[in-house]
Amino acid sequence: MATLIEQPVYPAGQRSVQSAGELPSVEYGLIRAHVFASLVTLVCSVLFGILVATKFTFPEFLGGHAWLTWGRLRYNHTQGIFFGWLGNAFLAFFYYAVPRLANRPVLSRKLGWLLFCIWNFAVVLPGWVLVAAGFSQPLEWAEFPLVVDAFVVLAFILMVFEFVLPFLKARLSDLYVSGWYIIGGIIFTMLAYPVGNFVPELVPGARGAAFSGLWIHDAVGLFVTPFAVAIAYYVIPATTRRPIYSHFLSMVGFWVLFFTYPLNGTHHYVYSAIPMAAQKGAIVASAYLGMDVILVVTNLLLSLRGSSGTTSKDVPLRFVWFGVVSYLLVSLQGSIQALMPVNRFIHFTDWVIGHSHWAMIGFGSFMALGGIAHLWQRIPGTRYNERMMNWSFWLLAGGLTLMVIDLTIAGLVEAQVWESSAPWIDSVRAVASYWLVRTLSGLPILTGFVLFWISLVTGPRVSEATMSATSRVAPENNVAFEEVPAVSHDLIPTGWLSYAHVVAFGAGVGFFALSFLILAILPGKELADEIKRVAPVTMATLTAPEQRGRVIYGREGCAYCHTQQVRSLAADVRRFGAPTEAWETKYDYPQLWGTRRIGPDLSREFNIRPRDWQLTHLYNPRLVVRASIMPPYPWLFSGSANQPTQEGLDLLAYLESLGRARQLSGFDQQALTASVHAATPDMAMASEPSARATPPTVPIAMTGGYSDSAPVLHPASNPDDLQEEVSRGGTLFAANCASCHGSAGRGDGEASASLLPKPANLTAARFSDERLSSVLWNGVAGSGMPPWRQLPTEDLRALVAYIHSLHVPGAALSRPDAETLDEGESLFVANCASCHGGGGAGNGPAAGALAPSPTNFHLKKPTQERAWDVLESGVPGTAMPPWRSQLRADQRRALVEFLRSLYAPAQENSGQ
Repeated sequence: MATLIEQPVYPAGQRSVQSAGELPSVEYGLIRAHVFASLVTLVCSVLFGILVATKFTFPEFLGGHAWLTWGRLRYNHTQGIFFGWLGNAFLAFFYYAVPRLANRPVLSRKLGWLLFCIWNFAVVLPGWVLVAAGFSQPLEWAEFPLVVDAFVVLAFILMVFEFVLPFLKARLSDLYVSGWYIIGGIIFTMLAYPVGNFVPELVPGARGAAFSGLWIHDAVGLFVTPFAVAIAYYVIPATTRRPIYSHFLSMVGFWVLFFTYPLNGTHHYVYSAIPMAAQKGAIVASAYLGMDVILVVTNLLLSLRGSSGTTSKDVPLRFVWFGVVSYLLVSLQGSIQALMPVNRFIHFTDWVIGHSHWAMIGFGSFMALGGIAHLWQRIPGTRYNERMMNWSFWLLAGGLTLMVIDLTIAGLVEAQVWESSAPWIDSVRAVASYWLVRTLSGLPILTGFVLFWISLVTGPRVSEATMSATSRVAPENNVAFEEVPAVSHDLIPTGWLSYAHVVAFGAGVGFFALSFLILAILPGKELADEIKRVAPVTMATLTAPEQRGRVIYGREGCAYCHTQQVRSLAADVRRFGAPTEAWETKYDYPQLWGTRRIGPDLSREFNIRPRDWQLTHLYNPRLVVRASIMPPYPWLFSGSANQPTQEGLDLLAYLESLGRARQLSGFDQQALTASVHAATPDMAMASEPSARATPPTVPIAMTGGYSDSAPVLHPASNPDDLQEEVSRGGTLFAANCASCHGSAGRGDGEASASLLPKPANLTAARFSDERLSSVLWNGVAGSGMPPWRQLPTEDLRALVAYIHSLHVPGAALSRPDAETLDEGESLFVANCASCHGGGGAGNGPAAGALAPSPTNFHLKKPTQERAWDVLESGVPGTAMPPWRSQLRADQRRALVEFLRSLYAPAQENSGQ
């Protein structure tokens, strides 16, 4: 079998393209071009990432322009790492390694420069500019727009000619394993990329998600992994001057990788509407993949046995060693987190973000850095600064370790909060410090990458003689390393085994096709049949403004913070409502399920919050949710929250459409009736809700909806205990309420300018415990006041106590005479009872159709000034009109006295 050694050997009858003893021609100019392109795009991409991370702590930072908003920077960060950094780094390695592995030069220098131009000037740079300008695709690892995707496919086709054809001209049975990984990575990525980037635009919703899930994993498994492992298999024997432990094991690992990796993708959508058989298949494949990685890494580490001194001294080899170890650990982590008991807990959290950074930096980037550093010492005319390279390694290793540990802990904290009944914003507050550490950990990573670049342009110049000596000492050409005993671990290809590579390649292509069949096509057909059977025939498509709003939602990266996928888990259902069904996404091109939750799921947003709240939240989220880290979108407005542009209105229309079809269909009520005794389906694990027998679409317990079970929260009767409650309530009020109601509770918070009706002036009325308890528990329908029943009862009671403390009774007023009260009552019955009810309890004939509901004066006693002002001016944003022109001043005074006389709360301060 083949391994790496110095001199090329040619099959009988084949003539060398160069004189005996010479290396095939190597395109050093293209190597340098791709190396420098990779480093420039790497630094840019890492800067994008640091800006993205900084916005978690300082959400207003660089938030005034659409080009620099969080979502667009995040798109450019991931695609820059994928295409700009790793793509160029791998191409540089190909130009160095392929001539040595195939014993032939690459196909064409001109084709190489064409490929360089396409990759950088038709993919990376246009992709960045288009994304920043608002033209993108809201799919994980597929964010560049379709026009750029077309050039990516073209580039991979050119790679087949440039790099694969030289291998095909050689004897594949003699091909070293690095060559197999290069061939497999190019061909399978060329096949997978269109499926993951184009098909979701043609296949909607849950069906498209099945294809997206495959590409999310194939992007790492068929692009990053094969090329990174190819570098490891090349650099290790080339540096240690020893062959790999077993070529046979390397080929087993190669084919098991390509057989199982494409089968993993659906594990990104466990507990979703995708058929459970496909989900379980992906989970099983994930476990097998972990076993394969153990085999590959064992082979690589055994190849390093006895070379600890070399590994510690040779920095490029140390980069590769770190990448190999990271490959093992991150792959085992991925296999574990695909398991349902783990996935249900950590999915959507920062744990997954830590896993991704470990894979793309600790594995992919460290391998690429090792490959570049290795080849850079072996090409003429370069410089190499070993001291800077060593510093680069330690800064990168330290920064990455800190980042991964930090994000892993943050993910566990988030998951714990989500499992509880705490408000969603508590999870944001809980991990704020972890996000700051994550940002700081990016600084040594950026510094490490910059020092790596410096190490390639400073230091002693590599002379021709030095390069030749280094190249000759290192065994770097494709030939049998027969004199080394370790080769006894290999099998000798005799008889039919000589054609095993052909059989294996055919099997690999077959398994690749099988992955799309069993994880995308067949589940898609099953979903299509289910949608046809279940979807309401009256389900309307999105209107033109809603469709435009959907595009805006995607281009701004909203799907990277908010999912539109309620999973069949108790915690999800309790917090967000019924699990997402496939038919709800039948018109979603492409799907926007999302793979991360920073903010809450938005699948059931229909009728949850009023328009003015939504617009204020888009203009500046912290006006209505003080601890929010969501970026502002001022370019969707003309100077203020109550002046949205057409794009702002379109986005609002889309947000208000989410969950509308489900709520209007009556699906939940029908399913609940039909499935009251249904057995728990396979989709749901023990103790989880049935995916069929679902609760109401909007979960009363967590999000909205009126609940008659609201407790009456009486503050403490003991003065000392009451003072403690008031103090704690003040802290809660400042954190949760002051942005709307103002720091003093006068209804003059920052958000009040754009909310209708205005936030209540809590100092202008006396509220009963019953009224405050109901508002805190249920919110106020038709206003920006949300329910707060997620807070512990003790906290709600403290808020009641604090709000009571805001009302300062004025001077004692003389009791109105009976004649004034009688006149006020007559006026009330004639003008107000239809809404407020004959007794003033807010239960008049018209009350049921009004939101906010008419005031119940038995539970709220406005001050004379407040009552007079309302009669004078009305309450904008409600059904309450001004009465200044209908009633005389003396009549309005009589009506004020009568309204205030109705206040008659139940016994309070009972100490309950």
